[in-house]
Amino acid sequence: MKFSNLIKIDQIQLNSSASSKKKALEAISQIITDNYPEYNTNKIFETLVERERLGSTGIGHGVALPHGRLTECTDTIGIFISLSKGIDYDAIDREPVTLLFALLIPDHSTEEHLQILAKLAEFFREANNRQKLENATSPESVYNLMINI
Repeated sequence: MKFSNLIKIDQIQLNSSASSKKKALEAISQIITDNYPEYNTNKIFETLVERERLGSTGIGHGVALPHGRLTECTDTIGIFISLSKGIDYDAIDREPVTLLFALLIPDHSTEEHLQILAKLAEFFREANNRQKLENATSPESVYNLMINI
């Protein structure tokens, strides 16, 4: 899958004031329903929370990759948010999270979503990529960086 099909500029939010994991997941859910009104905000939120109950999606270095499956979802949807302040996310390195790339995944998608998560993890492993995202001043600059993953 091309990342240009996964995320749109309207699905990128910079310097969110979300002050907790719950607030960040609520913000992600709202961005999805703002762009895809056919989905229910509460159902998306519960899907993301349910996945977090299985284990934190905080992968370290200030990054989290929250994701969840939704039956009525037909295409994988990506959302990126950066936070104005780091939050406790129960990440594997115990560091605060400031960068989140969320995925809403169709129920039937298995291999594709694993490939996307692997590409994202590889992208975020690079300190230079994280630095560029932290310093981004516009959704367009984030989009241009991420579509090349």
